Amino acid sequence: MDQEPVLRHCQELAADPHPGYRLAHWAAPEPLVNSFGQVMGHVLDAPGADLQMAPRAWNTAAVRAWEANIATSGARLMVCAAVHLSSGKAVAATVATVPPSGGPVADQHDTAVVPEHRRQGLARWIKAAQVLRIHERFPGVRATTSTVNQENLQMKAVNRAVGYHLMHERLLVEAPVASF
Repeated sequence: MDQEPVLRHCQELAADPHPGYRLAHWAAPEPLVNSFGQVMGHVLDAPGADLQMAPRAWNTAAVRAWEANIATSGARLMVCAAVHLSSGKAVAATVATVPPSGGPVADQHDTAVVPEHRRQGLARWIKAAQVLRIHERFPGVRATTSTVNQENLQMKAVNRAVGYHLMHERLLVEAPVASF
């Protein structure tokens, strides 16, 4: 699949101004680690997210432990966030990992926007900027994958707007286990 149209489209989306916000890329710098943790707490707002992950506290220690766990795996952590200029806090973030080999597929894990900053195009903006940054830093990455719950219509629309295409579907089933 030709990457150039997607990259051009992501450049347009990432260049779209969002007055009152700036982009930041990192392993969370100290001034943003708490607000980044608050954003990550909203990942569970997505439909069906509770079936895929357990709730967790995203305080500074938890963020640092999460970063260290990813680093231990050898993967490269890529975070892109929208920082609200007035408050200086991260209000939207998307997280991806690049395999130790540098490619060929990156995995985009989580995207969240705190409720009071939703419906301003921030998710689309940060995801497009993230695609460009991964492409720039890891030329061996030819694709980025993401898993989205079928009921999460908003994130499916964001992904389509950025250039993601449905490749396959899977069914997650929760079945009770009878006690013996």
